[in-house]
Amino acid sequence: MSTARKLWKCPACGHRFVTPNIWHSCGRYAIDDHFARKAPIVRTLFDRLVDIVEGFGSVNVYAQKTSIVFQVRVRFARAMPKKHSLDGHFWLKRRADHPRLMKVEHMLRRDWIHWFRLTAADDLDRAFIKLLRESYDVGTRKQP
Repeated sequence: MSTARKLWKCPACGHRFVTPNIWHSCGRYAIDDHFARKAPIVRTLFDRLVDIVEGFGSVNVYAQKTSIVFQVRVRFARAMPKKHSLDGHFWLKRRADHPRLMKVEHMLRRDWIHWFRLTAADDLDRAFIKLLRESYDVGTRKQP
């Protein structure tokens, strides 16, 4: 049996959070709206990204005003569709390297945000998927 506390659900937008009444940009948005006027490859890359993450286990994927969020217990990744690319970032507890990473930001202690850009299906290679899986694990809050 899990000892994790139930997530708090915002009564206005329905998004879930570890902390009750946490501030957030409350709103309801559609994932499809993020792909208006974007090249078809951008939606293809996003759908493949979702399939990969869903293969790791349960995940909540929802749209916000400027991005699409991936959440298990906490939000661990986000995607930002651009005209010809799928940009985004994921959270790791270490610094990592990969050709698709544009920037890595050190946050607090052992928190690193890895910014990526995907432009072709083969950008989602084994090494990238492995990093994404590691980020998913951060999202479960199982890591120390």
